[in-house]
Amino acid sequence: WTLRGRRQRQGSRVARRHETLLFARTAAKHRSSAQAAAKMGMVEQMKLVHKTAYWGQMSLGTPPQPFKVIFDTGSGNLIVPAAGCTVPGCAPHKKYDSKASTTSSFVTNEKGEGSSEITFGTGQVSGDFYKDRLCIGENLCFDASFIAADRMTTEPFREIPFDGIMGLGFRDLSMGDGFNIVDDLAS
Repeated sequence: WTLRGRRQRQGSRVARRHETLLFARTAAKHRSSAQAAAKMGMVEQMKLVHKTAYWGQMSLGTPPQPFKVIFDTGSGNLIVPAAGCTVPGCAPHKKYDSKASTTSSFVTNEKGEGSSEITFGTGQVSGDFYKDRLCIGENLCFDASFIAADRMTTEPFREIPFDGIMGLGFRDLSMGDGFNIVDDLAS
C-alpha cells in the first residue's frame, strides 16, 4: 500500500506528517529464547498500554453521524474514515459522509493544503480536510476541522476497536490553524 498515487483536489496541496500513535504492533519475530523472553515481557507491557487507552463517543455533521474515537495526546488531528474509503483498514468502521451533512465543507489550511498523508509509527492514513459540526455529548458542540480518511493501512486500523482518532496533542501536531480540537474547546 502506498500513498504516492493519491489524487488531489484541484488547486490544493498535500500535507505530509509523521506522528506517533498510542498503540503499537505486538507481533515480533524471535531469534533466541532469551530475546523471546525479553520481547514477551515487552509485549505484556504493550498490552498494559492498550488497557490504559481512553475512547468515547462523538458525532460529526448535521444530522449527527456517531463515531467511537480514541483520545490520543500524541497526535493533533481528528481523523475518521470517509464514506468513500473501501480499503480493508476502513472496512469495519463507521464512515463520515460529507454529502449527508448539511453543515459540511471542504477546507484548506493556511498553507493551501486540502489533504494530508500521515505516517504513524504503525501505519498510514491519507484524506481530505473538512469542517463540520462536532459534538461530544449532546451539549458540547462546535465547528471543527478534521481529516476524512480515504486510505488507511490494513495494519493496525482494521483491528482497532474504534472508528477514528481524536488528537488532543499540542497545536504544532495539527495540520494547521483551526485543526486543533483542544484550541477549539478553549475558544
